[in-house]
Amino acid sequence: MLKKILAITLLIIVSVAGVAYASPKAGSFDFVIIEPGQPGTSADAQPVMDDLAKYLSAKMGTPVSGVYFNELKPALKYLDENKPAWGICGLTFFKSYVDTFMMTPVASTLPQGLANDIWRILVPSDGPDSVKVVKGTVYGSMLYTPDARKILFGKNEAQIPLIIEGTSKPLSKLRWVNRGKAAGVCLNSVQYSVLSEMDSLSDVKVIYESKKLPNSPVVWFGKADDDAFRLQAILLDMKKDPAAEGLLKLLQTNGFGTADKELK
Repeated sequence: MLKKILAITLLIIVSVAGVAYASPKAGSFDFVIIEPGQPGTSADAQPVMDDLAKYLSAKMGTPVSGVYFNELKPALKYLDENKPAWGICGLTFFKSYVDTFMMTPVASTLPQGLANDIWRILVPSDGPDSVKVVKGTVYGSMLYTPDARKILFGKNEAQIPLIIEGTSKPLSKLRWVNRGKAAGVCLNSVQYSVLSEMDSLSDVKVIYESKKLPNSPVVWFGKADDDAFRLQAILLDMKKDPAAEGLLKLLQTNGFGTADKELK
């Protein structure tokens, strides 16, 4: 009788252990990266998605795949027809569609190691000094989605009748500004930093800066569960993993940090 009880107990322990440490099912960590306004094409970025998927597949112990969109409409169509587990998305996309696709922030990107972003509006050096009197259109790679104005201007949105428009080529639009073909351009912190180093801002001036903004968040589609926290741990450790160094450069981030409190 005692042997029988021990055998049953052992069977229960093994069964529970099997449930607790079962390999995740295929597709449970598939992802999408959505950054409307970024240059290039989805096909151009796919090799980077494949490298990230390969890295995560090894860490997760299950096949992972991922896709990339830098155009809004195809991204929305994809999410309407598919159910990825997680993703990285631009701030304006997150703010505009957080409820539609039930996105829960679980981490944040750190482009150039920056914990926050700032959007700056630039106009010709001899142009107006106030954003409220700019006449014409201001272009920016982050200005595609419905909530872009609200993010850019905050509580002052209604007081600023500025026309904004998305572009995947903000640097070309900056040349338009210099030639009088565009009223202004809106740059994020990374774009502004790159141009500053190239001394490409001598003929323009900053007339508006947003408040400090969250970087592109890493989101879990739906309520964060154990899988979400497992993913979070792997992403947070990437900046300490020598095997991830080249991948992080391709992803244009110095690593991943905790989710921005503003987005929770």
